[in-house]
Amino acid sequence: MKYTAQLESSDGEFVASCPELDISAHGLSADNALDALRRNIRFHVELCPCSTVEEDSIELDVRW
Repeated sequence: MKYTAQLESSDGEFVASCPELDISAHGLSADNALDALRRNIRFHVELCPCSTVEEDSIELDVRW
């Protein structure tokens, strides 16, 4: 699954957002924010907690 990720930096904090799902995640580095966004996307696309969506199957097209 491929999603667009917009990455912004402000005051030492990074925010990664996914407009398709209208969600975002914060981190102290770009990598932390993108990893948190992947986990958030995975949570939103799973049908139930017992379904398995592999985290590495979520691909982000990162735009600054």
